[in-house]
Amino acid sequence: MKKIQSIDEYHAAVPTGEQQLLQQLRECIRKAAPNATEVISYGMPAFKQNKVLVYYALNKNHIGFYPHSSPIAFFKKELLPYKTSKGAIQFPLSKPLPLALIRKIVKFRLEEDGLQPARKKTVKSELPEEIAHYNEQLQPEYRKIADNLFALIETNLKSAKSKVWHGHPVWFIDDNPIVGYSVQKRGMRLMFWSGVDFEEEELNVRGGKFKDASIFYAHSKEINATMLKRCLKKAAIIQWDYKNIVKRKGKLLRLK
Repeated sequence: MKKIQSIDEYHAAVPTGEQQLLQQLRECIRKAAPNATEVISYGMPAFKQNKVLVYYALNKNHIGFYPHSSPIAFFKKELLPYKTSKGAIQFPLSKPLPLALIRKIVKFRLEEDGLQPARKKTVKSELPEEIAHYNEQLQPEYRKIADNLFALIETNLKSAKSKVWHGHPVWFIDDNPIVGYSVQKRGMRLMFWSGVDFEEEELNVRGGKFKDASIFYAHSKEINATMLKRCLKKAAIIQWDYKNIVKRKGKLLRLK
């Protein structure tokens, strides 16, 4: 059997009735990721930038869509009408493709790939209620920043748990504060509790006697997703013990 070399060849090899659906999916992905390259990977059509963003394949009764596991978890409420597994979604051939949802999933994968700023919109139901309420009270530009920061933190700091703490969203690991954002006079402040030790130039607002470091944003376009992903990875492995700072009368100890 001839090995398929391109998406055109893949589509040409399937029954005529399904070609239109596959082409519709292909165009939807193209529009969401205009700079991605079309490839055949593991025998399936795929779109690649730094890494493969998404795959798809025709099955007997459905189109298999394979965007990796993280967007499936993130969009789990919107995906309830579809059968899913850890890394796959089944779109029945008997129903129209959910093109708006597919675009959001592809853009989510672009964020993970490090080639596009964080998504400008986050579906209200995907945020914990108290954080959704916090974000909704912000002026429009600050809300864009907050929604973008929420998406980046949730995607790249999976071991953390979030809640509104002292009036603004904060993420914790083992009850120790790690990162949070809040509105201040200078703009939207993103603070890393142990950020001084990250050695990141853009975290240029340093704490006094503690180890915190922050960056301020006035516009969502200022967010450097690649730098923040790097900081969030460091946040999981570099931590000072703020949880017990009162017990230790203001003295900080290094945890990791």
